[in-house]
Amino acid sequence: MPATDAVGAIRSSARSFEESLPPAQRKRLGQFFTGLPLGALLAHLALDPVARTVIDPMAGHGDLLDAAALTAQARGARISRLHGIELDSETAAFCGRRMAALQADEAAESSHVLTGSAFDPAAIAALDTPGYDLVITNPPYVRYQSQNGNGAGVGDVRRGLSAIVDARMIGGERTLWQTLVDGYSGLADLSIPAWLLSALLTRPGGRLALVVPATWRSRDYADVVRYLLLRSFRLEYIVADTQPGWFSDALVRTHLVIARRLSWDEAQAPVSGRSLLPATWLQVAPAAAGRESLVGGAFPGSEPERDFAAWAGAANGDVPGIERRPFVLDEEWRTLEQRLARKGWFQKAENRRDALPLFSAGDARRAAIPEGLRDMLPPGAVPAHLQTLEQAGIRVSQGLRSGCNRFFYVTLAGDDEGETVTVEASDSFQNMRFRVPADALRPVLHRQADMQAFASGHLPATRALDLSDWVLPEDQPAVTEATEAYRRRGMSVPRVMPPELASFVRLVARYAPDPKEPARFIPDLSAVRTNVRRPTNGRDVPRFWYMLPAFTARHLPSIFTPRINHGTPSVALNTQPPVLIDANFSTLWADEKRWTAHALYALFHSSWSRAAMEAAGTPLGGGALKLEATHIRQVPIPALSDRDRERLAALGQQLAAGVPTARHQIDMFILAVSLPGMNENNLKDVARHLDSRLEAACVARQRTVHDS
Repeated sequence: MPATDAVGAIRSSARSFEESLPPAQRKRLGQFFTGLPLGALLAHLALDPVARTVIDPMAGHGDLLDAAALTAQARGARISRLHGIELDSETAAFCGRRMAALQADEAAESSHVLTGSAFDPAAIAALDTPGYDLVITNPPYVRYQSQNGNGAGVGDVRRGLSAIVDARMIGGERTLWQTLVDGYSGLADLSIPAWLLSALLTRPGGRLALVVPATWRSRDYADVVRYLLLRSFRLEYIVADTQPGWFSDALVRTHLVIARRLSWDEAQAPVSGRSLLPATWLQVAPAAAGRESLVGGAFPGSEPERDFAAWAGAANGDVPGIERRPFVLDEEWRTLEQRLARKGWFQKAENRRDALPLFSAGDARRAAIPEGLRDMLPPGAVPAHLQTLEQAGIRVSQGLRSGCNRFFYVTLAGDDEGETVTVEASDSFQNMRFRVPADALRPVLHRQADMQAFASGHLPATRALDLSDWVLPEDQPAVTEATEAYRRRGMSVPRVMPPELASFVRLVARYAPDPKEPARFIPDLSAVRTNVRRPTNGRDVPRFWYMLPAFTARHLPSIFTPRINHGTPSVALNTQPPVLIDANFSTLWADEKRWTAHALYALFHSSWSRAAMEAAGTPLGGGALKLEATHIRQVPIPALSDRDRERLAALGQQLAAGVPTARHQIDMFILAVSLPGMNENNLKDVARHLDSRLEAACVARQRTVHDS
């Protein structure tokens, strides 16, 4: 078979190969491959005419390497070294055959696909390439815990990455990269070290080209790679999809990120001492697609990706289905700096080891305006006197995470009056009913479906089992032994559970929730076993697995909002006294009494706050908006006086009471203090503009179908 036919044949079989992989393996290893159309789009933007060495350190079955070789070949060039690393042996073998076919077709002078972990220093050394002209990859978005000891555990990856830094760098550059390797969160998924490794393999002057989820700019864990891009790279392009997106099964939208690595002479200065050139943001809608190309409709010539890349680098002309705008990196830096100022690794990287805490009493720095919120505002609107929620004393977190709702959450099954009430357990326990002391139950808002009734004054039927004052009979001796410790702490000694409740707790203790792990019972779950405390010094009191930790303000907030919003973002007011709010919601409260619940309710009901939340959240594949605590913390608000807060509280009470004009008055009040100098008519225009942008953003999130 001629080589060109061999390339075509293996390209044709790539999709079926991917689909033949076991679903559990694909999920565990993140084996959801890029596809040639998207790979070609990325390669044409990222591949320099002089690029000759290319690697994909998480190569999969070779889509991105193929796209790079195909792009070079279309330009009359030839890749000298086409390298890949792939963890799964079967997939690596397929990728190797694909690269061999490309080599035979003279798209590459040499190719080599290694089987193993890209974080193995020996594998990187075996490639014998000091740095690549192009590193192009789609990092795996999987948790370390899924890797089953194949060299991709948390410690393995960090140690391997650290050793690779040591082997490839010297002096201050080594120190900086080691700071980032040591500093990224151990709770991050595998994509963060994969991103760091890919950046490390890029030679100074070479390009890094990544396929990433849009959440890379909003996840706390990814802040380290956002910093790396600004410190050691010149960010050139971000290309974003829109609904229904390039990956039909993806829960979030996709970005292509293209950046050129700086020399150490350019990168050694801290970012805070530089002026950053803007990058180009490109938004590609489904209308731009055509034929076999994601941009074939916008560029109907024979080589649409080439034409798209040429247009993206120019500064003139509009094309249908693609929006181009500058991405202001100075503002990106201000936003990131605000988030990271207290991080130890950040202070070290920016030479701020003696820095005072951000926003101390003498620090009057204004809050950064996130790029998305700036885009929501009409031209000419210039906010002033803004502050962060932290400066204002407003806290944001997540609601109650019990660790095992099937045990800790029960449902009222009868009258809730009296000393004991009947509850119904989850279907894991055959919906069994039993009597529970009324004071061992706490109302908890668990589901969005209950929000409307809750807002109308009806408590949800779900109850949390709060057994902090109750023990099993067999645990009573430990409690009796600690009687003095309870007395010194001013705590009452827990009572013995009544028989029905005790029987249920014992039943649960012998239940294994995962059929694959029949010996791992509910008390052994990672988020449940931390409830246990065994006193060792005579001063502590015992705690048992069935006792939830003490509830705090984040569990009993003033206001809350669903983490998954199907319309525009909105907040709800908690009751007084507050009920527990589940982890399905992001929760807000204030440290200072000057912020009443109704003042917070009014503030976050304003078009200003809702626009900021819409802009900060992550659109999901089905059209919903994911709104985590980290997103809400980015909302800048106007600096308000005590009198302003009193006014907001009054407006919030009117809003809660259903006064028709309250919402408009809140908007006008918040906009007046956020946009000083505007008259009433201008403020009304801004309010209408924000409302229309909110509605348009919600519509744009909804899933649509490509034209056939």
